[in-house]
Amino acid sequence: MPTPGGNAATASTVGSLVLTGGSSGIGAGLASDLAGEWDITVVDRDLPETPAPGVTYLQGDITTDDAVDTVRKSLTENGRATIDGIVHCAGIGAFGPFMEMPKSEWERVLLVNLHGTLNFVQGVADMVADGGRIVLFSSGTVFKAPASAAAYAASKAGVIGFARSLAAELGARNITVNVIAPGLVLTPLSTAIAAGEEANISTRAIKRPATVEDFIGPTRFFLSPGSSFVTGQTLVVDGGSIRR
Repeated sequence: MPTPGGNAATASTVGSLVLTGGSSGIGAGLASDLAGEWDITVVDRDLPETPAPGVTYLQGDITTDDAVDTVRKSLTENGRATIDGIVHCAGIGAFGPFMEMPKSEWERVLLVNLHGTLNFVQGVADMVADGGRIVLFSSGTVFKAPASAAAYAASKAGVIGFARSLAAELGARNITVNVIAPGLVLTPLSTAIAAGEEANISTRAIKRPATVEDFIGPTRFFLSPGSSFVTGQTLVVDGGSIRR
C-alpha cells in the first residue's frame, strides 16, 4: 500500500482510489484535496462543472451494475489490476414526516443510500489490495434520530451495520473498513434541511457551521498507514453535537 499523505515521486508510487459521489459536496472536496497524492477515479451520476485537475471522472449510477462495470473497465484500461482504497460518499436525502412520505420516495432513499452502497462495494471491493482501505459515509442523523428523517436515518444506519460486518470479513486481508458520520453540513444534499442549521450549531461544542474541509482530515486518517489497526469503527464529525 502507498503512503497516503506523502509526496509521491513517481506515478508508480501513487495509490489508486475510487471515490463515489465525487462531483459535488464532500466528495468533490475530497477529490480536489487528494488529487496528486492518489490516482483518483470518481464515479457519479452527474459530472462536475469544474473537474479537479488530474482526476478521472466517470458517469454512473451506483445502484446499477453499469457503474461497477464502467469503473472496472476504466481501471483496467489504465493498467490498474488492483486499487488501494474506496471512499464511498454517494447518497441522497429525503426528509419529511414518514407517515406522509410516499412509499416510492423512501424506497428510493434505501435504494441509493443502502442498496447502492452494497451494490458498489460488492462490485469493486475484490479489486482492493491486501492492506487497503474502505471508507464509507453515513450520517450523524443515525444517532440523533430527529423527526422527519426516518427513511434517511434508516438507510444510513444500514451503512454502519454493513461496515462493521464487512470489516470482520476483510480483516484477514488487513483491509480496514470504517465509517465517517457527518453532522449537518450545507451541501447540495442537505439543502432541504438548511433552515435547521442554526439550531444544529447551538447543540455543538464547537459552535460554527460545518464545512466540507472538516471531513478531509478524518478521511485522510482512515486512508493512512496510521489507521491500519482501526477497523469497523464510526467516527462522528459534527463539532461535538453528539458526544459519546
